[in-house]
Amino acid sequence: MIIIRLVPSCHLHLFQKKGVLLLTATCAVLIYFKEITFFYFLVGNFFKKFVLSIYRYKPHMSQDRFITLITKEFTNELTASEVSELAGLLQDPLLKARYDLFKAYLSNNQSDHSSDERVFNKIRTKIAQQEAFPISSQKSKNKRYLWKVAAAVFVLIIASIAIMTYLVGISTRQIAYTERAAKKSFTLPDGSKVVLNAESKLIYPKTFKDKQRQVTLVGEGFFDIAKDPKHPFIIHTEQMDIKVLGTSFNLKSYPDDPFSETTLLTGAIEVTLKDRPADRLTLMPSEKLIVRNPTAKDELPESKSSAITQITHLQKMDNTVIETSWIFNKLIFAEQSFVDVSKMLERAYDVKIDFKNQHLKQLKFTGHFERESVTDILNALRLVEPFSYTMQDKKILIY
Repeated sequence: MIIIRLVPSCHLHLFQKKGVLLLTATCAVLIYFKEITFFYFLVGNFFKKFVLSIYRYKPHMSQDRFITLITKEFTNELTASEVSELAGLLQDPLLKARYDLFKAYLSNNQSDHSSDERVFNKIRTKIAQQEAFPISSQKSKNKRYLWKVAAAVFVLIIASIAIMTYLVGISTRQIAYTERAAKKSFTLPDGSKVVLNAESKLIYPKTFKDKQRQVTLVGEGFFDIAKDPKHPFIIHTEQMDIKVLGTSFNLKSYPDDPFSETTLLTGAIEVTLKDRPADRLTLMPSEKLIVRNPTAKDELPESKSSAITQITHLQKMDNTVIETSWIFNKLIFAEQSFVDVSKMLERAYDVKIDFKNQHLKQLKFTGHFERESVTDILNALRLVEPFSYTMQDKKILIY
């Protein structure tokens, strides 16, 4: 809900020439402490009058003081400090316009300057006339200036509203994140259970209040979704959106992997591809959907000819589902390229693997490892295909 808070006229001295900036700063501070709904002034007569009142109000300088300074200037009685004071006041466009008017008026009536009191009274009379009948050109100029101020403030207010909305959105989100060589298990507000693989991130709300339970995944996660037919569960990834009512499945969508994939264990899911939103695919238990990631770097020549989208069946090795083996601290792969295996090792062991010999990336490996070190795995792979490697700290070079 947006509430309009008015600033009493007696407090306008808080703003002075910097009133607009102070207003914006006040909004920002109150937004930060979440103690305000917001100032929401629209450009219109009310808003124009508000800016006008800020601009015209001069709490530290009475009208008589301004007249006194002008009078003393025209009678050559200004002190050095008063010269500086008047120069400062004339920085105000409205006062400068009045000053120019008085100067022109008095210059054309030199014979009447017989006393300070007479000059003072003439200037006061002229001010009264000017306020009753303002100079049309100056009035037009001031209006244009004020509208520019109004437009600038309006833009600042709209920007502040956008920032506030963004901050409020952030404050209602939760982010679960895992580093390399780490996994995390947790429960979502609706009771759904999630296991995040290494180097993954899940963004979800503190509470599910909308008609759909929506989350965003970057990386890999296993989901066991709580059943709620009235509130479908939607997982957003870079390549696809997955809609479920209550099921368990694995979803893998790393930004630097050439393919994203989802593997269904129980229930059913509906997949919408980002590049083909009109096409929807339904997966049944034991099916796996593989989707090419066009933004990922092609590591292997043959991957360019691979199908953009394909549905296969999950694989098992030693009665273990390969796609979910990571949950049980197992590293299993079947006929996978060395470069794909290297990415699995990087995430599982927090290492960096580079290939000096690019041809080695195309080697295919099948393996089942559990709790072995990264060097044990590399030494085992060397028994299948010949290659060498060096390891310094967490950097591995394969050649």
